[in-house]
Amino acid sequence: MAAEVSLERISRQTAAKQQGSAVVFFAAHQGMTRELLFNPIIFNQVLVNQGSGYDNNSGVFTAPVDGIYQFVFSAQLCRGDHNHFWAFMVNGVEKMLCHAQVTGGDTSLNTCYFIENLKRGDRVWIKQLEGSCAWSSATSKTITFSGVLLVREGVSMVGGRYGSGYSCPPPNLSRRQESSSAQQPVSLSCVVISLLVILFLLD
Repeated sequence: MAAEVSLERISRQTAAKQQGSAVVFFAAHQGMTRELLFNPIIFNQVLVNQGSGYDNNSGVFTAPVDGIYQFVFSAQLCRGDHNHFWAFMVNGVEKMLCHAQVTGGDTSLNTCYFIENLKRGDRVWIKQLEGSCAWSSATSKTITFSGVLLVREGVSMVGGRYGSGYSCPPPNLSRRQESSSAQQPVSLSCVVISLLVILFLLD
């Protein structure tokens, strides 16, 4: 019985790997989103769109396969007194609200993370609420929307098997890491998890 379950799991994982090639996108918005309602924000500068899930005409990502996805939205806040709100929208429903507030001449890069279990055809986009403001240029790319398929059919698409435990080295907060061609490449899953741990510790 155990052997049958194991063979079934291996078969399912192999099929997921073969059928579900990587789904990842990264897009930027050029210009300023000054104090207006954007639903959605159109990120018209597409830098990566493997899996063709993101549509730069509509600003909407459509999940090409079932799975667990992670999305990231970043925005350089406008200077001045603003109360900024952005929302991760899934099929027209507000799933998570991002908030940032600055005063006077201050500015900051605000980043929000969102993880959701999606079905094929589910649609995800970023909504800006009225009164919010962010700015970007063709070179700075400081208003961005990105996403990646993390898990499909119980299989991690960016590393080891989902649920197999944390296998990444802990982030080193005591000294600066120097890049070198001799270093082993770090998987995307390790980078994502390490960043989340660092953000939690610095909160």
